[in-house]
Amino acid sequence: MTVVTLTEAQERIMTTVASRPLAVFRTDNPRQVDLVFAHTVVTQNKIREVHEDYLGTFHRDNLHVARKVFRENAESLRAAA
Repeated sequence: MTVVTLTEAQERIMTTVASRPLAVFRTDNPRQVDLVFAHTVVTQNKIREVHEDYLGTFHRDNLHVARKVFRENAESLRAAA
């Protein structure tokens, strides 16, 4: 588990290739996410179970999707507050 800011998450995703993506999970802080390797057994189990905090699996080729998901997540958390 690595809790990082959204900016740090985007920087790490930018350096990640499609064969080694990162899975992203929301945290209690809308400005931070939990960033983990997507291909571990634990992560795959969380993804398969459709963990409620799972936001997606990303790499540099789909960074634009990650940015969109981060924006939508932050907006939905602000609206709920």
